[in-house]
Order: sequence, then C-alpha cells, then structure tokens
Amino acid sequence: MPRRPRILFLANWPRTHRSGEDYAFFAHWTTAPRARFLGTFDLGPWTRFEKRTLRFYVLQALAALLLAPFYDAVVAYSAQCGLPLAALLRVCFWMRTKLIVFDVETFGRARTGAALSLVRFAARRIDHVVYASRDQEAYYDEFLPFLRWRRTFIPIGVGDFTKSLPFDASRDGPLVALGKHGAAFRDWATLLRAYAQMSTDVELHIVGRADLPPEERGDVPLPPGVKLIPYQLGEQLRDTIERARLVVLPLPERGQSLGQLSLLLAMALGKATVAARVIGLTDYLADGVTGLFYRPGDAADLARCLRRLLDDPALAEQMGRTARAAVEERFNDRRMAQDWEGMFGRVTGLAGR
Repeated sequence: MPRRPRILFLANWPRTHRSGEDYAFFAHWTTAPRARFLGTFDLGPWTRFEKRTLRFYVLQALAALLLAPFYDAVVAYSAQCGLPLAALLRVCFWMRTKLIVFDVETFGRARTGAALSLVRFAARRIDHVVYASRDQEAYYDEFLPFLRWRRTFIPIGVGDFTKSLPFDASRDGPLVALGKHGAAFRDWATLLRAYAQMSTDVELHIVGRADLPPEERGDVPLPPGVKLIPYQLGEQLRDTIERARLVVLPLPERGQSLGQLSLLLAMALGKATVAARVIGLTDYLADGVTGLFYRPGDAADLARCLRRLLDDPALAEQMGRTARAAVEERFNDRRMAQDWEGMFGRVTGLAGR
C-alpha cells in the first residue's frame, strides 16, 4: 500500500475549523494524504498591508519555509501564497521540497518591469502550476514559457447537490444574482442597468448583499423590483437557487480565473445561467447549451439574454437539465480530486492514481 503523502496546504484566507484533508482538492484521494492547513496570519495592520499593498503573504511564506522540509510537497492556493515561498526556495537552493501552485490570479497578470521580473524569478522554482481556465495559457505562453511542461489544466468541481424540486417548479420564481462581493468582483452597475431596460415584473433578487452602496453600483439607482437578500449558506442558499427562474452572474473581466464555484452551484441545481463571458467561465458554461454568455459590461446584451430565457421557460429548463448533467459527468469534486491526485503523483514521484 502506498505511503500517505504529507502535504502543507497554504491558503490565502485565515485559519478555519476545517482540516487540510477536508478540502475538495484532497478529500477523495485514494492515498488519503495528510494535509496540514496553513492560512494567513491575523495581525491587523500588517496583514492588511500584505493583502492590499504587497498583495503577497510574506509571513506565511516564512513560516512555510521552516515547515517545508517535513513535507513531500507544498500546495499553495493562489500566487499570493505561492510566489513568496517560491522566491525564498530559490534563494535556499538546497531545499528540494516540491512546490505546486494553484494559480487563480494568473500570477497577478504582471506584464512589464520589476513586477514581471520578480514573477519570473520566483516562478522558475515552482515545480508545477495548476490552473482552472484554459484562457490563462495565453499569459503563460507569452510571459512564462519555461512553465510549458510544468503546468496542468484541472477544472474546478463541486460536490453532490441533491435537487429537491422539479425542473419546472420555478417558472414563477425570481431572477437570482449570486455574490456577496463588491464592485471589484461583481459588475452590479451593468446588472442594474440591464434590469431597468427590461421593464419586467419578474423580481431580481441579489443574494449575498444586505445593502448595495451607490459606490459599489456605479451610482446606478436600484430599479423597482430589486430585492437585496443577506448572505446565505447551505440549505437556505440551495433552496433560493432552486426557486429561481434563472441565475445571473454579472462578473467584470479581471483576467483572473474566478466565478466558477457560483456558476457550478447553479448548474448543479439545474439552473440555466446568464453570465459575463470572462476567462474564468469559458471552460464551464456552454453558450446556448447550459446557459448564455453576454459581453462584459454590456447592459443591452445582458438584457437581451435575460429576455430570451424569460420568454422561453422550456429552453431555460432544458439548459438547466444539461447543466446539471455536465456537473455530474465532469465538473464534480471527485473528478477534480482524481485529476489532482494524478498530477501530484507525477510531480512528486509518489504512487497514486
């Protein structure tokens, strides 16, 4: 029987109650890895400085450097965690612990000057990069070509979501927009403009926001019919999504691999989704099959897509069925874990799938 891998898991969020093995990357491995969670530190002003100004977690990297020799590999969630450690490991050239980076931010999209030089310096010490959007490959090819044989596309997957309502049970439901985020990660202004153009009696529920200040919606007024619903979790959120006619994801294009979890949750619950065509979603939503894409920032195009599905509920239901099947067949956490375990075995030389 193969030895259980020892993994140090770096995350760009603080410590939670979950153990490292509980995260979907590792939960279904046949080799049952021992994964230790190392989150960001909560040191007030310094942590805010790391996050907002440096955009890298330096103290976490220093702690990881001390712990790394005791593990088969370090898996870093995001370049914010992985690049500082990679730079330290390159300086400490005698340390041979494998470093795998799950790159959400496309390495901060550094393209020129000192920022790109620093990314290149650190990235040469990364043993493998995992990414969740094929559109990120254009950046790697242009700016980090030495990673060509040290990278793997692994789609995001979500867990088993039991559907409790029939597909046609939500024909009288609202439009539902998901996201607790501010303007940096949700384009609320475009959504509100589109909804105002539609002149519909179907309500729009923005789930995850108890309020939406003017500065986060570009000073666009809240049209009649918009309801703000505080952040939901678990069964409450699932019930809200199941009762929606459609789900809408108004994302801005940030050049980052983001938005997949919200999309896949809607798909898993059998919902057609109207989403901005951003790089994080192009591998997951099949335009015209499991939902519709609109041009980011184009309120008229978003309104057109929403009207199309509101006017044809049978089409929306068929898209929802196909979306759920796609999650069951491809975008599930067991498939993701299988791909991660296979990649980990190839990189570390430890037996796995």
